[in-house]
Amino acid sequence: MLEFSIPNEPIFWAAIFSVLVLLVAWFEYRRLYFKLAAREDIMKRRMYELAILRELGERIGYSLNVQKIVEIISSSLGNLLPYSAVLYMLPGESGRLLYHVNLAEPVSKQFITDARTQMLRSLSALFGKTYAEGDVDETITGMVTDPTAQSKVASFFNIPIVINNRPAGIFTVASVEPGLYQSSTEVEILYTIMNQASEAVSKLETVLEIEKGKLNAMVASMADGVLMVDPGSRVIVVNPQTRKLLGISTENPTIFDVLDKLSDRLDLRTKIDESLKRDQLIVEEEVSIADRFVQILITPVKNNKKEPIGSVVLFHDITHEKELEKMREDFTSMMVHELRSPLTGIRSIADLLKSEKIKNEQKKYQEFISLISTNSSSMLDLVNDLLDVAKIESGKFPILKQPHDPREVISQRIRSFETLASESHVEIIENVAADVPKKFMFDSMKIDQVLNNLLSNAIKFTQGEGKITVGAFLCPVGHTIGDAARALNLPWQEFPKSELAAKDELVISVSDSGAGIPKVEIPRLFSKFQQLSTARKTEKKGTGLGLVIVKGVVEAHGGQVRVLSEEGRGTTFFFTLPIEAEQKS
Repeated sequence: MLEFSIPNEPIFWAAIFSVLVLLVAWFEYRRLYFKLAAREDIMKRRMYELAILRELGERIGYSLNVQKIVEIISSSLGNLLPYSAVLYMLPGESGRLLYHVNLAEPVSKQFITDARTQMLRSLSALFGKTYAEGDVDETITGMVTDPTAQSKVASFFNIPIVINNRPAGIFTVASVEPGLYQSSTEVEILYTIMNQASEAVSKLETVLEIEKGKLNAMVASMADGVLMVDPGSRVIVVNPQTRKLLGISTENPTIFDVLDKLSDRLDLRTKIDESLKRDQLIVEEEVSIADRFVQILITPVKNNKKEPIGSVVLFHDITHEKELEKMREDFTSMMVHELRSPLTGIRSIADLLKSEKIKNEQKKYQEFISLISTNSSSMLDLVNDLLDVAKIESGKFPILKQPHDPREVISQRIRSFETLASESHVEIIENVAADVPKKFMFDSMKIDQVLNNLLSNAIKFTQGEGKITVGAFLCPVGHTIGDAARALNLPWQEFPKSELAAKDELVISVSDSGAGIPKVEIPRLFSKFQQLSTARKTEKKGTGLGLVIVKGVVEAHGGQVRVLSEEGRGTTFFFTLPIEAEQKS
C-alpha cells in the first residue's frame, strides 16, 4: 500500500502559493476585464445616445418636422444594432401615408411588402382607424432590392411616435436574421432616444401652441384682415376680418377660397410670387370687393437665416376713408357754389351800377343795392356758420347765459318764419306748456340760431299743406321725456320711454309732417361732410352746417339733441336745456 506524503520542502509550498496567487489574479483580472468591458459598452451606448440627441438638437432646432427626426435617428442606427431595413410610416397633410424604407442590404420585394403590411396593421391600431394599401405612398433609399432574393422579415420591432399624447406615426427596424431584438439593450436605447426626441418636440409644440394662441388672439382682434401663407400657398393664418371682407363663410378657408373671391379683381397668387421674387412689399392701393374698398399689402416673411418662409397679405378697409374723401369733395363743391352764386350776383349788379342810366333810375338803383345787401348777408351768414363750426370743433364755442323768457324767444322765431311758411303752404303751430319758466338762463342769440336752423329745415322738407309744431315743456328730474310730450299732445313720431331727464330740463321740439329721414341716415345727421338723400332730392339746397351748429350750441348749454323720424310721417328734433334750482320762477 502506497502512502502519500506532502513534501515538507519550502520550495514546494512556495510554488503552491504562487499558483494560488496566479489563479486569484487571473480570476480577478477576468472579473475586472468583463466589468470594464461592460462599463465601456454602457459608456459607448450612452455616448451614442448623447450624440444622437445632440445631433437632433442641432439639426432640428425649433422644427416640429417628425419626418426629419426619424430620418436622423435611422441614419445612425448602423452604429447601434444590426438590421436589414429601417422603415417609418407617417400620415401626410393630404391624408395619405408616407411609407419610407431605408435599406442597409439588398432584400426582396416581398420583404418590403411584408413590412408594409405589418406597419399598416400597427398604424391602424395606433390611430384607431383602418388604413389600406391604396393609402400608401412608398419611397425606397439605400440599397436596391434584389429580385432573386427569397428574404423575408425574420426580426421586427415597432416604436410608436407620440407627440403630446397624440400618435404621430410608426418607426420600425427589421432584419432577415431571426432571433434579433428580443431582449436587446440597443433596442431599449432606441426606445429611449425616440421617447426623448418625442418629449422634446412635445414641449416645443406646447410652447409654440401657447405663443400661436397669443398671436392668433392678437391677429383675430385686428381691425385689418390678415392672411399668411407658406411657400406652398397653404393658409397658415387667417383672421375673422379677412373672411368678413372677402365674404368667406368657411371657418378654415384654403388659398383657393381667397383666390376665388379676388379672381376678377386681383391675381393674388401672382402678386405673392412677385413679392417673394423681388423680396419687397407690394401695395395695391384700391381694390373693390363687393360694396367695400380695400387696400392690399403683400410682403415676404423670412426666418432668422433670411430664408423665405411664406408671405403675409394685409387687407386694409379704406371704405370709410373713401366716403370721407367724397364727402369733403361734395362739401367743398357745395361751399364753392354757395359762395360763388352771391358773389357773381354782386359783381353783376356792381357792373350795372356803373351805368349812368341805372344811376338815374332811383327805383331800380335801390333794388340793386338791396340785392347786394341780401347777397352779402347770405355770404356773411355762411362765413359765420363756418366760424361757428370751427369754434365748436376746437371746444372754444362761447355761450353767454342771461335771463330770458323762452316763451318770447319761441314766439319771435315762429313769427319770423310765418311768411316763408305761408309761401310754402305750411302752417306753424305753437304748443308751449303752462309750466315753462318765464325766466331762464340761456344764450338767447344762440338758441335763436338753433330754432332758425330747425324751423328752416322743417319748412324745406315739408311739402304743401303740411304742419310744423313747435313745442316746449318742463320735464322734472327722473321723469320720462316721452310721457311729458304725450301729455302735451305733441305730434311726435314716437314717444321714447328711455329718455329720462337727468335733472330738471326745459325740452323744446320742432316737429314736421314731411317726408321723414331713413333710419340708416340718422346717425350721419350731425356731420358737416354729409348730405342726406332727402336733401339731395329737394330743390332747396343747404350747406349742411346747420345741425352741426345746433348740436354744438345745445351741448355748450349742457343739454342734448335727439331725433325721431319715420319715413312718410315726418321728423321731430327735440333738445334739452338743464334748469338749475335758482333759475325757476
